[in-house]
Amino acid sequence: MRNNTLRTILLFTTLFTLFGFSNAYGQTCNSELLVSKNRDARSATENDSTQFQLELTNNSSKAQSYSIETSRYEGSFKVKGVSPATLTSSAQLDVSILQDSGIANSRITVPARSTVIFQARVSVPSGTPINKWGGIQVNAISDACEEGKVSTLLKLFVADSTEE
Repeated sequence: MRNNTLRTILLFTTLFTLFGFSNAYGQTCNSELLVSKNRDARSATENDSTQFQLELTNNSSKAQSYSIETSRYEGSFKVKGVSPATLTSSAQLDVSILQDSGIANSRITVPARSTVIFQARVSVPSGTPINKWGGIQVNAISDACEEGKVSTLLKLFVADSTEE
């Protein structure tokens, strides 16, 4: 009888330890990246950049560090339900990642179960075609795990600076 009780205790201790470890490990990749207030479409001109406010949430039980990367999005997208005229793949948009009081930094650390707000400033280089849309993919890549990448899409209308 005593031998069965000891086995039962060891079995439950082992299961409890394994469950606790797997639960803690599984939470390291639980992140979200959103555009604040769903305002993912904005306009800018050659003379007037714009900023998108983004929210990076770390839902895990440990602080996480992320690299923020941006790239031109070459796929199709919709604005108000319509597929707009888009920039050619050779057209560039300049993106800077800004944190606290406008400091440029593409590395962000988010405390456990917290959200950090940062901005993506988009500038339109001289000579960029006007009256067209460009997509910008923003990726937040966690240092904690390979699957820790979250993404969002920003949509920018390149307006004519001579029209107001």
